[in-house]
Amino acid sequence: MIKKIVIWCALLAQVMGFSLFETTHDEDLRYLEVVNAIKSAVITTQKTRGLTNNFMNGNISAQLLVYGQRMEMKKDFAGIQSALKDLEDKHIFSESASALMARSQRLNKKAFKSDSAQTFADYSKVIEGWIDLNRVIIDHHFTKRSNARYSMVSTLNNVLLPLTENIGKMRGLGSGIVARTFCKDEESPKMQRFVNEIDRYRGVMALYLQKEKFDALSQVEVAQINENIQAYTQLTLQNVIDQSNIDLDTNGYFDQGTAAISDVLKVYNVMIGNLKKP
Repeated sequence: MIKKIVIWCALLAQVMGFSLFETTHDEDLRYLEVVNAIKSAVITTQKTRGLTNNFMNGNISAQLLVYGQRMEMKKDFAGIQSALKDLEDKHIFSESASALMARSQRLNKKAFKSDSAQTFADYSKVIEGWIDLNRVIIDHHFTKRSNARYSMVSTLNNVLLPLTENIGKMRGLGSGIVARTFCKDEESPKMQRFVNEIDRYRGVMALYLQKEKFDALSQVEVAQINENIQAYTQLTLQNVIDQSNIDLDTNGYFDQGTAAISDVLKVYNVMIGNLKKP
């Protein structure tokens, strides 16, 4: 009889353990959905900002692309709202998310009527707000998890997204400079800061990927991603910053920046895929 009770208790503990694990994993997945949805809004806002600046500095063909990105932004906002609904403590984050959405929509309406530099700065503040909100969400939930898990989620938001943001800033401001064919005096130090920040965050990403290996991301791919980002910063240093009579294709310059951001997102998607595994 005692033996049966011991066996029954062991089985019960095992079942409860699996149940607790499944509950914890499901909860993590819900938070990861919000983190990923906000990332999508960040990327779309970056592209909207860049194309808007490109258009306002003379590239007329960018205007239709701006409208397309604004439509994508609405889809991203719907995704954030849907993901937030699944969180028990959504009330902590919903107000900030709603405020950022409303701010973005107001900015979209007045963007073409404002000074291009101010519009660029305003979009950048919105992006900063989204990244900050993600940081709050991650710290709220994932500090309860293992250090390795918290570190990985934090790297997504505190390293990879700032890397895309600085590439996006360089792409956006730089494509406007290329469309205009000359770099203003006040733009050169801004562009140099973007280059410096890209190098800094790229270095942090490279160190992290040396320490943490992922089956879905080979070291050859990691090296190529680093090379592509460096090539874009070198192009900017040599042909855009402090330059006049710039002879580059503005759409090609913008697209190369988009490709560099896509490279960073490859790393992002591999990491978040790893976090989603049971």
